[in-house]
Amino acid sequence: LGVRLARNAPVLFVDGGGAQVRPGDRVVIELAGDGEREAIVSIGTGQMLLASVGALAGRVGRLAGGREGGAPVKARPEGS
Repeated sequence: LGVRLARNAPVLFVDGGGAQVRPGDRVVIELAGDGEREAIVSIGTGQMLLASVGALAGRVGRLAGGREGGAPVKARPEGS
């Protein structure tokens, strides 16, 4: 997945962990050495077929907002 920490910020590529998200969704990502940060999805599930990214910046932990800090991200159904 591709996320931005702020509007016009560079896109960070993160492990989606099976998340079903689309552009505009807000997620909480876990960045190595920087803890948890809220980010906006710019490249969602199914939009990237192949990417040559050297190293991922982190991983998606949960959806942002909502009750009690957000819901866990939904895993993809088997076979998709």
